[in-house]
Amino acid sequence: MPEIRRQEKNYVKKVKLPKLSSVKFTKWPKEISFDMENIFTNTNLFKLIVKWRVSLIVFMLLAVALSVLFSSSWFIKPKYKSTAILYPSNLIPYSSETPTELMLQIFRSEDILDSMIQKFNLASHYDIDKTEDHYYTRLIKELESNVDVRKTEYESVIVEILDYEPETACKMVTEMVTLFNKKARRMQREKSQEVLKIAETQLSKKAKQIDSLQVKLDSLRIKYGILDYDVQTKEALRAYYKEIGDGGKNPPLSGTIDNLKTKGGEYLLLSNMFTSATLTYGKLKDEYDIALRDVNKELTYSNYVTSPVPADKKTYPIRWLIVLTSLVSTFVLAIIIIMILENIRNKKKVINQ
Repeated sequence: MPEIRRQEKNYVKKVKLPKLSSVKFTKWPKEISFDMENIFTNTNLFKLIVKWRVSLIVFMLLAVALSVLFSSSWFIKPKYKSTAILYPSNLIPYSSETPTELMLQIFRSEDILDSMIQKFNLASHYDIDKTEDHYYTRLIKELESNVDVRKTEYESVIVEILDYEPETACKMVTEMVTLFNKKARRMQREKSQEVLKIAETQLSKKAKQIDSLQVKLDSLRIKYGILDYDVQTKEALRAYYKEIGDGGKNPPLSGTIDNLKTKGGEYLLLSNMFTSATLTYGKLKDEYDIALRDVNKELTYSNYVTSPVPADKKTYPIRWLIVLTSLVSTFVLAIIIIMILENIRNKKKVINQ
């Protein structure tokens, strides 16, 4: 006996068991010897399974029955998935982001979620009491858990929504795309309205400048008779020198020439400014028309690759996966318990020897 115990100490690891206060055992051993080298060998494990095969079968059948029961519609309400695949269109990014990334940001905005909550009365649909504290946070989390919006490797966007009713899931996907288009249109209009306001201000200032120049030019034309500086100067000088050459002492166009001398430069400057202002006004008017068209245009900002349809098969829960997970977990747990019991039994045998 002493020799056997000395050999046992060479390869057996001692593990102290915790004290149990709620459940008392009359012969609960203080230590269990785990022969770690031998117990996990294939042969011993197979023998262990064969020895306890009846108990294992009972446990596994019980696990299958319970997992089938608790994954049924009595305990877990099934959900159906509706999917849409979209490509962005007519979206103008605000920074270095891509149109697809902008599309994702808009889809994930809070006002779209708020509109979905109001449209489908999701508080009642998800059985959430509005009188509870922080009910809205819970409602948002519930909605986000049922909505999945993500980018694909092809720069498209997938919108997936789970719901208890397949028709409702399909309608929610369609409504979410509609809300996206409305928000994208509103954002583009706000941006275009800013451009329109700037163009309108510049156009108004330029129109006032043109009116002021026009008044000054009209004053010079009426008061000094200057209509076209280049033509009048050329013709007046020709007639003036011709009259002098014919022996005239007081040429009749001498007054016009004096007016051209004193006010010609001012007229020429105002005329050039008027021409430049008129050309600028035309360009500003084009920019204003474009901005006005952008504000009033009705565009869609997404193109369907795959349109949502009501599902004919539930997506959640995946019963076979639940059953398989329960079966494997039960088997592993049962093996661990059996190993503990076998080691307790072996320890008793060694002590009795």
